[in-house]
Amino acid sequence: MFFYKTMMQFTFVTPVNAHIDEVAKKFNKELLLKLNPPFIAMELIRYDGQRAGDQLSFKIGIGPIKQQWNGIITAHRYTEKHWLFRDEGLQLPHPLKTWKHTHALKSMSNHQTLIIDRLKFEGKNPFFTLLMCLPFIAMFWMRKPLYKKHLGNHSSL
Repeated sequence: MFFYKTMMQFTFVTPVNAHIDEVAKKFNKELLLKLNPPFIAMELIRYDGQRAGDQLSFKIGIGPIKQQWNGIITAHRYTEKHWLFRDEGLQLPHPLKTWKHTHALKSMSNHQTLIIDRLKFEGKNPFFTLLMCLPFIAMFWMRKPLYKKHLGNHSSL
């Protein structure tokens, strides 16, 4: 018998050489634009920030086909050693049905922070869920060097 879990989950962890406060300050609109994968066109329409209730909106696509993506920040927490916010999809492009992305920071020392991306998503059917796995893995894997470049010491943001 074949068992299939409809919601996919991935966690990506990237260490950066910077204090958690420095990294948290740089999680902003400029970083979002720098993290955009080269194979996806993105037009940012709205970006309120990372506090609960803030919204973001953009059009994304490959080639001439563009789709709307609207999201809301549903969680935000900050302590001396941990920081996170979660964005969830309100209006998602085909073939996504649900999207939850938790951006977390964990202080490892005064000079090192872990960036933890927890991604949960589901397609409109099991085929679409599986189809989206590889592009999302590639997209978040490509973020690792960008995080180090833009959020570590001597970054450009």
